[in-house]
Amino acid sequence: MTGAPERTSSDSTLPVSAVARLVGGAVAGDPTVEVIGIAPVDEALGDQMAFLAARRYVRHVAHCKAAAFLVSSELDSALPDSATRVVVDDAYPAMRTLLRHFVPEEEWSPAVHATAVLGDGVELGVGVEIGPYVVLEESVRVGDGTRIGAHSVLGRGCVVGSGCRLHPHVVLYHETVLGDGVVVHSGARLGPDGFGYTLVDGEHAKIPQVGRCVIGDEVEIGANSTIDRGSLGDTHVGRGVKIDNLVHIAHNVRVGAGTLMAALVGIAGSTRIGKGVWIGGQSGVINQLDVGDGARITIRTGVTRDVPAGETVSGSPGRPHREELRRLALVGRIPKLLARIEALEREVSKLRGE
Repeated sequence: MTGAPERTSSDSTLPVSAVARLVGGAVAGDPTVEVIGIAPVDEALGDQMAFLAARRYVRHVAHCKAAAFLVSSELDSALPDSATRVVVDDAYPAMRTLLRHFVPEEEWSPAVHATAVLGDGVELGVGVEIGPYVVLEESVRVGDGTRIGAHSVLGRGCVVGSGCRLHPHVVLYHETVLGDGVVVHSGARLGPDGFGYTLVDGEHAKIPQVGRCVIGDEVEIGANSTIDRGSLGDTHVGRGVKIDNLVHIAHNVRVGAGTLMAALVGIAGSTRIGKGVWIGGQSGVINQLDVGDGARITIRTGVTRDVPAGETVSGSPGRPHREELRRLALVGRIPKLLARIEALEREVSKLRGE
């Protein structure tokens, strides 16, 4: 069998008028047109609603086969007058609302799978789901309505709050603490030892890592990310932090509430990240720094000094963003400056009769 599977029909078909009511938008065109789902403007089919929120995708409108559009008000004029659409101020929250309607969360049945291994003193709340081959070591506590996916391992004394979702192959080392509503994706490791060594008789001797890894409420941690336990104190990740795949947070780091970290970010030990910070992909922050509330660290930035609250930094080493832009502009002028210097040297040589 070749090719993608056929898309099945949905029981959640909506007329455009109902879509508008659902997302708080305005209808232009035929309000009776029905849609079965939402898709990117360059992929939407004839019974779907096309999503248009970025100008770079306007080029696909002419070839779009969608029955209707969900479009931000700033891009409404890019659509032909004949196109049926729902116009909203901000298309992304509206898209989220529609996705939750058209693709509801999967149903699940609270149960403990027969292959799961539960140690002494394990406490499970009401409505917990424990998947195949899960291991809960002694004294683990799991809150109401939490789901733990297949082959996950929770070490001795771990505490997991209510309404959490641990996808398959998640590992929590001993005494790791998760708040309520935490989502941890596959392959993530929370609470391993930090990178701590000292020289003893010329050898690298390991420093015991005796702190915990403490994760606040409503945090989401991406696949294959790692958050180390503390060495003496704890590593803390605050409420509502969202961490992408392949992120490493070292021992004793503290991350303030509402911070976002994109993929391949690395935060070295004992660094303090404020509230509402945005850290772009492939960026790194060296140890024992302070990054203030609301700071912005652009992609591939190497942060080697404290970042004041609200400041945007870029480059490597990281510096204020405007300063980095000026530096890059000057670097771009180097070939022309070299050519001018060479021309001047030739003129000087002629004047000297060389």
